[in-house]
Amino acid sequence: MNSRSGAFGGGLAVLALVLTGVLFNVQSARSSDHQDSPTTVAHPAADITDVFLYPAGDAKATSVVMQMDLDPLLTPATAPQASLDPAVLYQFKISHGAAAGAEDMVIQLQASGTGTSQTVNVYGPFTPSTPGTLATLNTGALAGSVAFGSTTAAPFTNGMRVFVGPRSDPFFFDLFQFFSFLPDRNYQTAGAAPKAPFSFKFPAPAGQFAACVQGTPSDALSSNSFNVLSIVIEAPRTLIAPASGSQMIHLWTTTSTQSGA
Repeated sequence: MNSRSGAFGGGLAVLALVLTGVLFNVQSARSSDHQDSPTTVAHPAADITDVFLYPAGDAKATSVVMQMDLDPLLTPATAPQASLDPAVLYQFKISHGAAAGAEDMVIQLQASGTGTSQTVNVYGPFTPSTPGTLATLNTGALAGSVAFGSTTAAPFTNGMRVFVGPRSDPFFFDLFQFFSFLPDRNYQTAGAAPKAPFSFKFPAPAGQFAACVQGTPSDALSSNSFNVLSIVIEAPRTLIAPASGSQMIHLWTTTSTQSGA
């Protein structure tokens, strides 16, 4: 499983993982992961592509941003019509402490209505009653609601700010160079034998990568103007990692349905 890690001022260290799954049977996926299975292709608004955790950029670094990206390969024509699936429960899960364990903090989101006029309800953070693969929507932990696509929503009373809507896909992937050395991954040439040696493109020779230089890398996602649906939560650091507890957190995200399909 791929991961992203980092450290913020004040001793808050972060480990970010991406998990996708269903209500009663959470399954893991690797980041970045675009259209990783027939199930997620059939339910694009539940298909997690990436998860990010980064400083909010304020001068005192008092807030952090959690971001879950969904619904890969949206085009400029289809992105304006994309929205969350009201049947899906979206969750940010956090565990505290040096060793990753079951989540002890959860933020849940669920859309009300359909299309771009929907409202997104945000619950938490709260301590889950059933950590792990079971999930129960905690309506009593409602923190606030935000209109889909709104960039001007006021902060919630707990200090969180939330945005949900289409954005450019932030992931960089030289897809066509990937196909050049693993052509069996290209649906147009399924079954073709891999080429050797394996080599990505690098912008300039750099130590051990010098032999891999093949030219200027090209991002297949940005060059084709692909977009994703982004769930972005800016939260006070003290809300996510209270001073009375561990400043080490582990973050992952899930999408769940009642039927598991």
